[in-house]
Amino acid sequence: MRTLKIIDCLYLNEDGVRVKAKNGRFQQVHLRQGELDGACAVYSAFMALICIGVVKYNDIAVYGNTYDKRYGIERLKKELFELKGLHRDGNNFKDIKQNLEKGYRKHISVEHYENSDEQEILEIINKTIQEDIPVVISCMFSGGAHAMLAVGMEYDEKGKPCKILCLDPDTTTPNINYFNCVIDLYKSDGKYQHYYYNTKDNSRSRVKLYEILVISGK
Repeated sequence: MRTLKIIDCLYLNEDGVRVKAKNGRFQQVHLRQGELDGACAVYSAFMALICIGVVKYNDIAVYGNTYDKRYGIERLKKELFELKGLHRDGNNFKDIKQNLEKGYRKHISVEHYENSDEQEILEIINKTIQEDIPVVISCMFSGGAHAMLAVGMEYDEKGKPCKILCLDPDTTTPNINYFNCVIDLYKSDGKYQHYYYNTKDNSRSRVKLYEILVISGK
């Protein structure tokens, strides 16, 4: 029998996928990036922070042209959204790790894995999801790369991971599911051996797992 694993901080109610804030209230998780920016990694990292309870959705979703530098979250938003968030080529995971540690070292631990064997990357993703921690992942495709947040796994009849279930900032916010895109782990031929598909346009792309960020609370 196939089974699904979703990180235990997520809830599904009439408003869609949610997490509980420290005050017990449900809050939104998914952040939708702009159509033209290259901030998918930034949005995915912020979704991870929401999941682990370090920041609130409104801390991220409400922003303008000014930032209150008294607060770490405001300094982080300025750095990532204003200075790095609109890079057309996307954001470097190393830079994001550095900025997260600079502002939140007391509250979080950040591990960055790259240029590893893809099987090793998959094993880390699976282990981390089993520990109920989301994973920021980067997938390479022909012509670029894209980041999203892994929040669950599907396992086949033998208990082997067969799909990564993700929240994609480039895809419509899910309202009847915990995820809005899937990476199929069954391999096909070629450099990009996995299929990615989402709920936005029902298209499929071939991708390769490349690098990940694991952000956990202390």
